[in-house]
Amino acid sequence: MTQPTERLAIVTPSFARDFDRCRELNESLAACAPAGATHYVIVDGRDVPLFKRLENERTVVAAIEEVVPRGFFKLPFSKWWFSARALYPAKGWLVQQLAKLSAHRVFSERVQINVDSDVRFVRPFDASLFVRDGKTRLYRLPGGVRAGMEHVRWHPRVCRLLGVTPDALPMDDYVGNVISWDRAIVARALDRVERITAMPWHVAFTRGRLVSEYLLYGLYVDKVSGPQGAGVWHDDRSWCHTYWGPAPLHASAVEGFARAMLPDDIAISIAGYSGTPPEVTRAATTLALRLAAT
Repeated sequence: MTQPTERLAIVTPSFARDFDRCRELNESLAACAPAGATHYVIVDGRDVPLFKRLENERTVVAAIEEVVPRGFFKLPFSKWWFSARALYPAKGWLVQQLAKLSAHRVFSERVQINVDSDVRFVRPFDASLFVRDGKTRLYRLPGGVRAGMEHVRWHPRVCRLLGVTPDALPMDDYVGNVISWDRAIVARALDRVERITAMPWHVAFTRGRLVSEYLLYGLYVDKVSGPQGAGVWHDDRSWCHTYWGPAPLHASAVEGFARAMLPDDIAISIAGYSGTPPEVTRAATTLALRLAAT
């Protein structure tokens, strides 16, 4: 008997200035994601009316305020969020991490795929890329964290939240653009943070300041539960060809970027923080789609 296809919850925190990027991501998912996938877009409450334009039978728009634990609110006319319990104002990027860790509150799917707005899918994919025989893929790049990377500052703080010993350089990297989680593992990792810190997980995570949701999940699996106990397998392929910046990708570099994509990559990403003009990103996406079709 054929096993039923695992349904995927594809989660994207976004905001008003990224609406066009998020729309283009959503369109690429409509073309490439399996039928059992739903795109959950999580945005500031005041941005919900704008993003509701994307909502359909495969796209759900939710307010961050209804997803993250109660008590967070955005300070008027600023990028900062505040929680009286956390006692620390948090920028939007940290609240978006909280949104990914809390997203299971708005969906029932077991497998969560975290994808930011600057990703474009260029090849069809199915759930078997992320879940096989009941086990969920964990992206891990051995030795991928080296001196000078921001991850070096995140790693010991996340280890402190989990109550485990930090690693020496080079360290394994769990950060990428198409990252799969099992919701049950997320819940156990957050429970672990609460036991170690003796405070609500979101308070401890926010107070950590320089932290990473992806390191939290990955280090929990590898240092606390163990891959076999967690029910995951490791994969060192990101499946997303990425330009990380920091300078904008120049129009003259588009062809070289697109042609460097691996033959089975399912997506490309040009980091939004690089300041790459939208027309350059669209040109790269168009070329990547053409190359993927050949």
